[in-house]
Amino acid sequence: MPEFIESMPLSELRPADYNPRRLSEEAFGRLQQSLDLFGCVKPVIVNRGGTLVAGHQRTKSLAALGVDRVPAIVLDNQVGIHDEIRFNLLHNSVETDGSTVRVPTCAEHEHGWSWLEPDQISVRSRANAVVHSEIRRLISGYGTWGSIVADHRGRVILNQDYAVVCKDLRVPLLVYRVSVQEADELAQWLDGEYGVYDYSGVQIKAYNQHKCQMHRLSGDDGTSNRSTTYERYVLPMVQRGQRIVDFGAGEAAYIRRLRAQGFDAHWYEPHVRTEGTAGSLDVAASVAQIRDLQRDVGQSGLYDVVVLDSVLNSVTSPEFEEHVLIACNSLLAADGTFITGARSLGSIEKKRTAKKLASNKYRCGLDFLDENNFSATFRAGVWTMQKFHSPETLHASLSRFFGEVQVKGSAKGSNIYAVCRKPLAVEPDQRRLALETEFNMEYPGNYRHNRHKPLTKTLMDACESRD
Repeated sequence: MPEFIESMPLSELRPADYNPRRLSEEAFGRLQQSLDLFGCVKPVIVNRGGTLVAGHQRTKSLAALGVDRVPAIVLDNQVGIHDEIRFNLLHNSVETDGSTVRVPTCAEHEHGWSWLEPDQISVRSRANAVVHSEIRRLISGYGTWGSIVADHRGRVILNQDYAVVCKDLRVPLLVYRVSVQEADELAQWLDGEYGVYDYSGVQIKAYNQHKCQMHRLSGDDGTSNRSTTYERYVLPMVQRGQRIVDFGAGEAAYIRRLRAQGFDAHWYEPHVRTEGTAGSLDVAASVAQIRDLQRDVGQSGLYDVVVLDSVLNSVTSPEFEEHVLIACNSLLAADGTFITGARSLGSIEKKRTAKKLASNKYRCGLDFLDENNFSATFRAGVWTMQKFHSPETLHASLSRFFGEVQVKGSAKGSNIYAVCRKPLAVEPDQRRLALETEFNMEYPGNYRHNRHKPLTKTLMDACESRD
């Protein structure tokens, strides 16, 4: 079990190689003020050996104030970087504390740290089922790593969701007691932004995003795991005689079906998975798709319909998203239609309040968003990214490259969509950079195929004529 040390020397702690939270100067100053007024009411979390898991900013702030000790919980097990991010989120109260919990009263003079037994925790209401699931997983893997803050009347003002899980798992709960007046004042200080998530240190590679590809039209009848982008917008809109291209097609299930039905359909996927393998990539297949596009555009011009299905979910940076949209702009004829679907920002809150399923499992994990609405996920041994859009941010991104943008779908649904027309002119150097990036993607071992130049020139010339 973890060890709680009420006064651990800062000199025995060292920062982790990667800290997923970043503070502005204003937030750092506010944190120092809070610590100066109330002290450190929440222990930092430390790996056995002294490496910080959560609490980097607090230790920096305490050191700046001249304080040389900090309350700490020392874990028995080493924490990997993927769980480190989860500890930082949950430990730093990004959770919404939707549950309501009471603990026993105590004498007004009894301030400081103490332990409660699970029977002493009274759960008045529950919320945040997915948050509870994440907390439960971390307690099961690492032991009782968290704490709550409560006043002497038993009111909990911080980390009530953590207390709910301790009650459910029947494990002890660490509590820091303050007076009612201090609790009221502290609650105001805690209600603020103390950092944003920053995934740049993870150094996610674009080729790892192939692990996010959907197995479309799977199952014996070929009807499961359908694409709502295709089913709702592409298939009802596409007409015989139109030329279609799917950019970032993944396994290309829909576009292959359209071709089998006689449509003039093409696709491009930079990271084609080798058939029958879990992780290897078929570079030759991607190069063949590039050559097909170069021949087809050279002979017949740009496309009537360009589809971007779920690719905006899997970009790894705002710059990558810009390159993708410029590439789609570059493939689209002047009177063509661009159709895309993206993960909805509104689905995040829906997931946080998801109800428990009959199987006693939860719908999905918690998404930890940075300031650009990216979330990092550790899957199949590598980091991948997910990007979320609101109707407003999707419209703003697309309006930079298309003159007519219609955003569709519910803002609170799992996905939102857009139908765009009138591709806008793009500065040539910007277009060339995007095309060279998208059609000559990096592969493991810093490899690039360098077979993109004829297609890049063909598209540059076609866009110059179109614009």
